[in-house]
Amino acid sequence: MRHTIESSISLSSADLDSACDSAGSQDLDELSLSAILPNARFFSCQDISFRSIADSPQQCSPTDLVVYRIGEGSPEELIADAMARGAAGILTEQLLPSPLPQCIVGDVDLAVSQIHAEILGHPDRRLLTVGVIGPAGKTTTTLLVASLLRSAGIRTAYQTDLGDSDGVVQQTSRQPLPSGTPLLRWLSEAVDSQCSAALIEMSDSDVRYGRYDAIQFDLLILTGSERSDDYGPSSTQCALDRLSPTGVVVAPADDQSTMRVVRDSGVGMVTYGVQNAADMTAKVIEQSDGMTTLMMTYHDTTAIMETPLCGSAMAANHAAAAMVGVLVDSTLPGIVESLSKLRSVPGRGQQLASMEHANVIIDAAGSPARCAAALRTARSMKGGGRLWCVFAVDGVDDPQQLAHCGSLMERFATHSIICSVDQKKSFLKASHAVLDGVQKCAAMRLVADQRRAIGWAVGEAKPTDTILILGGFGGPSAHDQRSNLQGVIQCVESARTNADQPADSSALPSLSLLK
Repeated sequence: MRHTIESSISLSSADLDSACDSAGSQDLDELSLSAILPNARFFSCQDISFRSIADSPQQCSPTDLVVYRIGEGSPEELIADAMARGAAGILTEQLLPSPLPQCIVGDVDLAVSQIHAEILGHPDRRLLTVGVIGPAGKTTTTLLVASLLRSAGIRTAYQTDLGDSDGVVQQTSRQPLPSGTPLLRWLSEAVDSQCSAALIEMSDSDVRYGRYDAIQFDLLILTGSERSDDYGPSSTQCALDRLSPTGVVVAPADDQSTMRVVRDSGVGMVTYGVQNAADMTAKVIEQSDGMTTLMMTYHDTTAIMETPLCGSAMAANHAAAAMVGVLVDSTLPGIVESLSKLRSVPGRGQQLASMEHANVIIDAAGSPARCAAALRTARSMKGGGRLWCVFAVDGVDDPQQLAHCGSLMERFATHSIICSVDQKKSFLKASHAVLDGVQKCAAMRLVADQRRAIGWAVGEAKPTDTILILGGFGGPSAHDQRSNLQGVIQCVESARTNADQPADSSALPSLSLLK
């Protein structure tokens, strides 16, 4: 079950620094397209020599490669512009009526990424490239590892759906998580910023569509549980294909399906866990007053740490990050000290404590597994009070998943409110999908407006209660998520300010009124 990594990779700080200095640059005037894309087919030539990829046919320079994507613009105009400006050839997915040399590939975007990887000197091989993938816990684990590596004196860049850093500047991007060519350019910027490590939160769908195929990972951290798919390889299997020959996987010992996939791949592996035996284990000793005490154990060494990131799911994230700390030669006491510095992750079990009002926990949710983890954590933190759950259905579209979430809310929460962010016309349909998993439907309240639902819960809850807000602030970019999350926080603060005013509960229809 356990595999050593001594013969596979060494991730010490000194090795990371030397790796950044070992990469050489390539003469861009001598790029061979057949060498970069050996499986491509060429027409009117055996190979295409080029200098770079033109941003557009109108901006093409002699010896540039022009790219044509099916359905984008007129191929006749592209051919005319490319010929007039002396293009070296055309990269496309179908044969065009042109005398210019052409390279035909199955996926233009993947081919462009592989070309840019060559042009940029393979920046992923010039630093420690770490991928974090899984259905839950990616963002928290990435930020924990980034905090740990920086504490160890390793300049680290990271990409998460809450923000990114090139090792120097942190920002909240207005663009979705990058993959393909944009990610390669970001890695190149990280190298220019003299980073020794780069952490990448990987999208499950992008992995399966091959949008990381131009990148080689030195370390893969698997979070959450392996999800079965009806067809094709899973995202975990696809990610393992991108691991370097000497790479290592940090795998969850608590999830046997994921462990089986990793074992079958034959790669180097170390494990972490909360329930099962693993190389690194994290045990929840105590959880009260919004704090969790963890006992971290690595072989025969144990250390105790406190963190406001509560719950067994967060404990697993800490164990995964701690395992990375061991790989970079940090001591366990130093690791737990570094991990304890991360006090909060926006929208991931984020706590809004109050002495006069019910404590509020905000979690992104988005899947039944994440809902279950958030509900279990909130229930263990509620003490002697009640647990209120405000669930926004916008982030989950699958009726079966919605029904599963409904079953979980009925099991763990004392009071549940189903709501929506934008009050879509599909709200009633989605809410009924939630109720399909509920036995006592009359106990659920349906409130289309999330702000009204939060306001009612805050006004009705007692100071000893706990309110869990699930979802309702997602978005395609980190900026959108942060902005929407801030709106939820302001709604909670406003509701607390007006909590002494009597609530108009008659305006909140129960299920019986909607029949």
